[in-house]
Amino acid sequence: MMRRTYVVVGLGQFGEHVARRLSEAGGEVLAVDRSLERVEALKDVVAQAVRADCTSEEALRVLGVGKAEVAVVALGEEDFEAAVLGTAVLKGIGVKTVVARSSTRQRGKILSLAGATRVVYPEAEMGDQLARLLLHSSMQSSTELPNGYALAELRVPEHAAGKSLQELRLRQTHGLNVIAIQHRGVVNEPIPEAMLHAGDVLLLAGKGERVAALARLWDPSR
Repeated sequence: MMRRTYVVVGLGQFGEHVARRLSEAGGEVLAVDRSLERVEALKDVVAQAVRADCTSEEALRVLGVGKAEVAVVALGEEDFEAAVLGTAVLKGIGVKTVVARSSTRQRGKILSLAGATRVVYPEAEMGDQLARLLLHSSMQSSTELPNGYALAELRVPEHAAGKSLQELRLRQTHGLNVIAIQHRGVVNEPIPEAMLHAGDVLLLAGKGERVAALARLWDPSR
């Protein structure tokens, strides 16, 4: 089975993290940055780490970047012009999927016009996630999925302890599916008859507003 190929342009904190995670997951990663120090820091982590100018079509062609399945433009806001040019170059040399980072919607639109297949807003997304966790103390973590769905970890409150999933009827009453149950650090498949304990963590999937509604209902401060 062939590994998926990725190019990550810009090896600041965000780009380095993306490159590391893709490599750890088995992807073949080419990491590119103008800083030799940043390149050296990743040379033993990814398949190839190269010092190069992402706005140079010639340099990227020599590196074979056009053969990559996905490119991530992870340059910071101070390099916005380079991010726009790099996005256009990557799309122009044949990379099908170009994911670009932005901090504002306005700049995101410009990156889309330059050829970005998708624009991500890591600061805004992290802020939204932190706000959800602060608003709902029963929520351990939350991830937004396409089409308004979400994946979240909720702590089982005292009033739900001693009941089974069958008794709680979360699918029927809240439209939520239980994917897994964590009890004392051990993750298990959900068994309808299994008794829940206070502090257990349920991994749930469903509409975001339904997840939020259950989180409010299970909030121990209410």
